Amino acid sequence: MTIRHIIFDCDGVLIDSEEISMAVDRALLAENGVHLSEGDMHRRFVGKTFTAMIGEIEAQYSRAMPTDLEARKDVIMLEAYARDLKPVAGVPAMLDAVTLPKSIGTNGPRARALQALRILKIDHHFNERMTTFEDVKHGKPAPDIYLLAAKRAGFAPSACAVVEDSVTGVAAAVAAGCVTFGFTGSQVHRSEHALKLVELGAHVVFDDMAKLPGLLTKLI
Repeated sequence: MTIRHIIFDCDGVLIDSEEISMAVDRALLAENGVHLSEGDMHRRFVGKTFTAMIGEIEAQYSRAMPTDLEARKDVIMLEAYARDLKPVAGVPAMLDAVTLPKSIGTNGPRARALQALRILKIDHHFNERMTTFEDVKHGKPAPDIYLLAAKRAGFAPSACAVVEDSVTGVAAAVAAGCVTFGFTGSQVHRSEHALKLVELGAHVVFDDMAKLPGLLTKLI
């Protein structure tokens, strides 16, 4: 296999946003009478769209959530990003070292992801080459985002590497036929998570962004 293009997930892969997002989600749900532990949130919703999470909550609790909840989350998240957002460890140097053309495939909203990249000053690596759940009929774990990202890049999915951290994202990348790199560096239980990603079909699992350029070199 020869890799010609690399597609990065955003949250948990490029930007260290998972804990910020989870805290906001828990607070918004608690305001509406739904109290979930951090462990439950990680187990059930990491990698899924906000819309998918709210759909599951509404079905489970037989209640409708406020229609402005996602808009409120966007405002709160951008405020939190401006204060607290950091890149995943090693990402800026890794992006400098990887010479392949790059794009992003994310289950998050485009405007928020673009702002995060600008805050961290890594947006120039992508030049707004981004495919989000807003561009497709089905978000991850369906393959749609990665199929469209590969098409936009001008390459077959098999010529594209995907870097993902979540079960949802790895499932999507594998289903799309991309060469899938499972990143565990953002996880608390790395060994356990690595096994899950391998079971889903990840071709390579790694835990340090500094390792990615060397791993890719073997496949270019």
